[in-house]
Amino acid sequence: MPELPPSAYPALFEHTRDGVLVLDPTLRVVAVNRAAEALLGPRDVWVGQPVDGVLPGWTPPQVSSPGEDAPPETELPVGPVRSVRVRAVPQDGGWLLLLRGLDVAQEAESILRQQKEFFEAVVRHSPVAIVTISRAFEVLSWNPAAERLFGYTPYEALGRNILKLVANVDDIRPQAEETSREVLRKDRVHVVTRRVRKDGTVVDVELRAMPVTVSGQSMGFIAIYHDVTDLQRARQSAEDANQAKSLFLATVSHEIRTPMNAIIGMAGLLMDTALTPEQRDFASTIRQSGDALLGLLNDMLDFSKIEAGRVELEQQPFNLRQCVESVLDLLAMRASEKSLDLGYHVTDETPVSVVGDGARLRQVLLNLVGNAVKFTERGGVSISVDTPRQPLAPGGLFELHFAVQDTGLGISEAARAGLFQPFNQLDESVSRRYGGTGLGLAISKRLVEAMGGRLWMESEGVPGKGATFHFTFQAREAPRGGEALRPDALKLHGRRVLVVDDNAINRKLLGRQLAAWGMAIVEVGSGAEALSRLESGARFDLAILDHRMPLMDGPTLAAHIRQQRDARELPLLLLTSYDQRDAQPPGLFTAVLPRPVKASQLHDALMTCLAQDLISARPMPVVPAPATRERSVFNTRPGEQMPLRILLVEDNPTNQKLALLVLERLGYPADTANNGREGLNLLARKRYDVVLMDVQMPELDGLATTRQLRQDMPAGEQPWVIAMTANAMTADRRECLDAGMDDFLSKPIRVEELISALRRAWERLPGKPGGAPVVRAPEAPRLGAPRIRGLDASALERLWQSLDGQVERMLPELVDTALESMPRLMDDARGALARGELENLARAAHTLKSNAAYFGAAMLESLCWDIEQRADARVLEGLEPLVAHCQEALEESRRLLEQLKGTVV
Repeated sequence: MPELPPSAYPALFEHTRDGVLVLDPTLRVVAVNRAAEALLGPRDVWVGQPVDGVLPGWTPPQVSSPGEDAPPETELPVGPVRSVRVRAVPQDGGWLLLLRGLDVAQEAESILRQQKEFFEAVVRHSPVAIVTISRAFEVLSWNPAAERLFGYTPYEALGRNILKLVANVDDIRPQAEETSREVLRKDRVHVVTRRVRKDGTVVDVELRAMPVTVSGQSMGFIAIYHDVTDLQRARQSAEDANQAKSLFLATVSHEIRTPMNAIIGMAGLLMDTALTPEQRDFASTIRQSGDALLGLLNDMLDFSKIEAGRVELEQQPFNLRQCVESVLDLLAMRASEKSLDLGYHVTDETPVSVVGDGARLRQVLLNLVGNAVKFTERGGVSISVDTPRQPLAPGGLFELHFAVQDTGLGISEAARAGLFQPFNQLDESVSRRYGGTGLGLAISKRLVEAMGGRLWMESEGVPGKGATFHFTFQAREAPRGGEALRPDALKLHGRRVLVVDDNAINRKLLGRQLAAWGMAIVEVGSGAEALSRLESGARFDLAILDHRMPLMDGPTLAAHIRQQRDARELPLLLLTSYDQRDAQPPGLFTAVLPRPVKASQLHDALMTCLAQDLISARPMPVVPAPATRERSVFNTRPGEQMPLRILLVEDNPTNQKLALLVLERLGYPADTANNGREGLNLLARKRYDVVLMDVQMPELDGLATTRQLRQDMPAGEQPWVIAMTANAMTADRRECLDAGMDDFLSKPIRVEELISALRRAWERLPGKPGGAPVVRAPEAPRLGAPRIRGLDASALERLWQSLDGQVERMLPELVDTALESMPRLMDDARGALARGELENLARAAHTLKSNAAYFGAAMLESLCWDIEQRADARVLEGLEPLVAHCQEALEESRRLLEQLKGTVV
């Protein structure tokens, strides 16, 4: 190539396309050409300046030896938005810098190249295995961490099928294939699984896999493997240790329970002996402390069982309303001591009976309602039950929603974080003031979750507005055996009721229940407002008054109502606390109900208040009523018109004797069995048309007996079964019908209802013979029931009606039977409590309650009801004083029965 003349170099320097900077050995700029000036600015500014001022960050490269490649180009910024590519050439001890500006495409290419180099460095130095995979699951890239984890070099891994490479074991391959299919179906997958190394060992890995899409086209997948072998081992070790701890705690708690039961039982027996006041106080302290410790142990035992995974939920039919009522029964006394109102409402859409674990549901409700009562100083607590979502198909799952609302202090936002954590309480002052383990809510949450639901809380943290705990779970409605018998809804439908209560929640709950029975409700919040309504001429069939109201309480309001001429005979129903139910002035109220009000008790009280033959609410003299002549239900003997073979299955001697007497007076001789097992034996030997079946009996109850006879007896020989029970709600009727019973009578049995039930049985008998009516002469006048203070007048009226003209002959025998059996039942109850046999205690209390109900011994009946409910719920707290109180009520009842017997002897 010919050498250029020296005159050509200045022109070449000035007009070359690339910018040129000439640096002297001190790295100062000595010349700038036109292209460089266009890139960097006026040359007069840069000539004589150090190169750092022109190209910040540029440093001379190492001079290469002859034959080696030229130094690489570098890219440097020349302002906020532009860059230049620089190539340095040594020249006479200095440097010749060739500059080329980058256009937009070149800059984008440069950025992409930098990003590519950056991400390649990230993948190369990543501590976790990163593998890119084609849509055919062939390995496209394999970083060093993947080589360390699985043992394959990139040469061995690239192009191989990832499943055949790291999932080539029979017990791992199916799950890996499913994960691969899941990656194709979903955007990403995150699992903890197992994979196989090159040497055949298995490693626990956390796998994250996701598709890679370029320009809308799927190019393959990226898989990230993290070795979690040590974490899995530590987790398993922790779980094993936790389970061992929980099993140990469960064992210890159970072992401590045994001597604690003995301590509590013996302390109870000791208190029944002759003791000095100081000794009785000591024994009472032992008993109360034992109850508290036993409650603590029960919480620990439940929590340890849950932690150890040993909680098994039952799937048995149970009555939802009765479950809620039993919880309120157990807490009614505690709420009464704090003057708190308790109430509940179950919507009509909610199934009556469901299949599930009723005991665990009761445990959750006891905890939530117990906490609400504990932390509420004024106002009340309510339970609401509804079904937000109905099943889509018959027999499907209901979603049951429970809400426990209180009017306490509420729970602040800061205190909610650990609310459902074990051993957590709101603050130290709560633990000091109220005690407890802090396990209740944690146990409740886990039980609800085990039932397939969730538990949460709502609160504004404002005193007086309290908190609401919600929980849900799913359950199926229990199978129905037939249509339920309706209560006396027509007698309540359309009746106008005045509800007087200062508590808005109570008015709402009571109003819902009354409206469900078709009653017209007028609600007022004070006694003054109620009097104003009555004085203005408003007419009502009934008034329901709350006892505790400001300014004017229930009894005071009732006294004012009795002074009004137009409202003097208005039936009044008082809602009060347990400790005040027997302390009301005589003559003011038609009926008195303790809170919390049960739907069954409210229904019966309403029917009593609205009955046509209601005894006047005015005071009655405590003397026998004069003899009157009236038409008797026994003037005709249905047995002569409708002959039936009857079997009476009843374990209570008093109930049995009374039923036999009534049947005999109706013309029906009957056989008897003392329990379900005896009844089945008689049914196997003899054919009966009708079985009068008591529901609660020892050995085999009425429900189980009915199911058994329906299963064993041929269809053409099965009798008509009539249930007899003290529980009178529709739900109780449904339970009996579900068991296969045909009809239902609530105790105490009314003669008219018994005749109607026997008539229904007669009409359904195949090939029933006809019978000519037998006209009987009117019987002699009979005495009305006496009025004895302490015995319920309406109960005595029913008893007198059932005995009719045989009062003088049969009443002394009935009383003697009761006086003989009731103390024995009381002894059975005390012994069962001392031995911790709660099932036997409940049975004894139930039978004693039935005896008391026949003679109107209301106090004894109520105490037996409380004992039965607590024993059924397996709650020991408060049982011992209740049984002691029951013993005192029994002594008083024995005196009253002797007085009753004296009215006819």
